[in-house]
Amino acid sequence: MRVYHANELGNVAVLGHSGSGKTSVIEAMAKRAGIIKNLGSIQSGNTLSDYDDEEIKRQASINMSVIPLEWNNCKVNLLDTPGNFDFVGEVEAALYAAESAVIVVPSYKDISIGTKQAMYRAKDKAKIIYINGLDNPDANYKEKLEQLKKTYGKAIAPIQVPIMENNKMIGYINVAKMEGRIFNGDHTEAFPIPEDMMDEVMPIKEMIDEAVANTNDDLLEKYFNEEPFTKEEISWALREGVTSLKLIPVLCGTSNIGIQILLNSIVAFFSAAGDMCNSMIVENIDTKEEDIIGFDESLPPSLFIFKTIANPFVGRESIFKVCTGTIRPGMSLLNVDKNEVEKVQKLYIKRGKELIEVDELCAGDIGCMTKLSYSMTNDTLCTLDYRMKYPEIAFSKPYYGKGIKPVGKSNEEKIASALNKLLEEDKTLRFETNPETKQQCIYGIGDIHLDSVVAKLKSRYKIDVTLEDIILCFRETIQKSYTKRTKFKKQTGGHGQYGEVEIEFKPTHDYSQSYVFKEKVFGGAVPKAYFPAVEKGLVESVQHGILAGYPVLGIEATLLDGSYHSVDSSEQAFKTATSMCFKDAMAKASPCILEPYVKLDVIIDDEYLGDIMSHINKKRGRVLESDSLDDGLMKIVCYVPQMEIMEYAIDLRSMTQGQGIYDYTFVGYEIAPELVAKRIIENK
Repeated sequence: MRVYHANELGNVAVLGHSGSGKTSVIEAMAKRAGIIKNLGSIQSGNTLSDYDDEEIKRQASINMSVIPLEWNNCKVNLLDTPGNFDFVGEVEAALYAAESAVIVVPSYKDISIGTKQAMYRAKDKAKIIYINGLDNPDANYKEKLEQLKKTYGKAIAPIQVPIMENNKMIGYINVAKMEGRIFNGDHTEAFPIPEDMMDEVMPIKEMIDEAVANTNDDLLEKYFNEEPFTKEEISWALREGVTSLKLIPVLCGTSNIGIQILLNSIVAFFSAAGDMCNSMIVENIDTKEEDIIGFDESLPPSLFIFKTIANPFVGRESIFKVCTGTIRPGMSLLNVDKNEVEKVQKLYIKRGKELIEVDELCAGDIGCMTKLSYSMTNDTLCTLDYRMKYPEIAFSKPYYGKGIKPVGKSNEEKIASALNKLLEEDKTLRFETNPETKQQCIYGIGDIHLDSVVAKLKSRYKIDVTLEDIILCFRETIQKSYTKRTKFKKQTGGHGQYGEVEIEFKPTHDYSQSYVFKEKVFGGAVPKAYFPAVEKGLVESVQHGILAGYPVLGIEATLLDGSYHSVDSSEQAFKTATSMCFKDAMAKASPCILEPYVKLDVIIDDEYLGDIMSHINKKRGRVLESDSLDDGLMKIVCYVPQMEIMEYAIDLRSMTQGQGIYDYTFVGYEIAPELVAKRIIENK
């Protein structure tokens, strides 16, 4: 593969619903471009994109992969992405590196929420929709096109009409050029447009003409004068509409046919990386100001790492996008995030699992380096004389958690190292040890995501682990005021121990802090020197409540009175008296359990709104608001007990056919209902 410059190459994310055929379409594009001789299949596990053991076993993508190919004297880096939302981090990385997107839509289903989410995530990208699977018996191109128009309005610009025979696509009409083509093996042949299809073709032709006319005044005047547009004018206008995000061309075919026009359209309608002249906002490390730059080869070299692969055979692979200049082996680049210098040993392009060594990569291109010492995903590498920092990828936060437990002593020693490698690779994973429960916890996007982690630990690192429910941290408080007087007196040979306190305990209903300590002692009944000792006793006491031993929140303790002995009193005595007083008062002050609450944000298709609302009510949640988003999506905001949503990733997938998304943030504690509190105490 020759060296391509910024104005000759582009990066395209391929997105869509799980099962829509993205990987198969990419496989067909690779064959049409001459990269492979024979088509691989998902079932056989021999596609370019899905090469990981887990992907082959699941027959579905779980990792982003890069497939570079050459077409019409241009280089196109296709970024294949998983359709399952559990692997959304791969989609986010791909969209960061891509200038454009192809949305693969199945021909035989409604507009799925997976399609809507792909469109929503790529809303700032130039897009082409590819209706796939027209060889399926249930395919309905007209219905799918109407659904797309209804959902996305005038932006939808179909430029093909399929020619069908016995429910199978045998050719197409390129409406933009008013040319018919019939498939003959891997190639197409000219074919006159059938007269009985003109009723279907002409409305689309009129729609294209109207879109072309709206791109500038000269073409609009031509349209009003009923002068025909040239093919060049139509092609230019469609490109203008696509790059300005006003038009979304719609193509159609199967994973074998209709691929050439898709490749032609990618090159014709999408911007090259070099055209994105104001696409990046970077922080200049030296001036601390923001610069707006494009993929400019004339600037000093810089790159951004958007994906890391923990390859057990070749070591860490760092996949990057060249942002400025030209990268060559032998260069030394500064990692501005780690303030360390990395030496570029060998330079590769990555095609699926294959590493192809190259001599240089220009701005806008995607490459790979291995065994970098310090650099990770979201790091910027640049020269010392032009230091800059690119904005990081905002990866989705992992909320679905499980306790992770190694099986056997040998696995305990190996698990930390293996998990660190997986954390390097996947920024939507989080691993932590709960300081309160001492439980090791792994967090991901959903249960399929965590299942893949368990499988990778087994297949890559020979480590067996089990997953268990996360132990939640509850709290205790009181619901009414109570005043208690307690004396601690202990006589030993020599000095004894003496301290007496009278403390009023009352609820503050502020569960953001454990306690508030006050004193209203008159006449020196308790000397001021012992006030700190009383508070120390309180600090120790609130660590463990009397119902289930959980820490106590939301109490106000006011020292009212007491007594002391001039010889036997001590800090320890007053501390002990306070602890005894606390325990006795808690029992009489209507103690109760506090459970953690979260603010839950759910994004779903509007057709599932009723089901989600009902489910939230069953989970003891309170809906705060619901908002309409673009493309028929709804956002629901609610408060809900954390214990009720520990399996929410699974519940939501079940209710929304696998495509609803959510996140949550801890907001505080609320009093648990009596039956719930009883269950919590029994479990403790």
